[in-house]
Amino acid sequence: MATTAIILTNDNGTLSPSQFSVPVTSGDTVTFSTSDGSAAYLFFSPGAAAVLSPAPSSPVEVSSIAVSFAFTTSDPGTYSVFFETAPDATVPDFPVIPSGLLELLIDTTNIGFGSPDPNTKG
Repeated sequence: MATTAIILTNDNGTLSPSQFSVPVTSGDTVTFSTSDGSAAYLFFSPGAAAVLSPAPSSPVEVSSIAVSFAFTTSDPGTYSVFFETAPDATVPDFPVIPSGLLELLIDTTNIGFGSPDPNTKG
């Protein structure tokens, strides 16, 4: 049984995981922590929450101390998790395409493109 360690790095307010997916294999474990010890919040899709043990209740706070979950199935499903810097963040819609992977998603809804006016028309 494998363990996959996911380390989140805060890059100007966007949390980036050390990899972008983890195979969903019954008995395998996935752990989450942050690289700098700051708090991060994990928002699991309903499908992911249903196949993890212990079952996470979103949001799950992590820091430099790893939080671990074990997969209870190998069946494909709609498994994903968003990473946020605040526990009250509005999470984008979870993907609904079934796969055999837990998708580790970056919320890019608050990322600008360097313009002081995000409504600039060209």
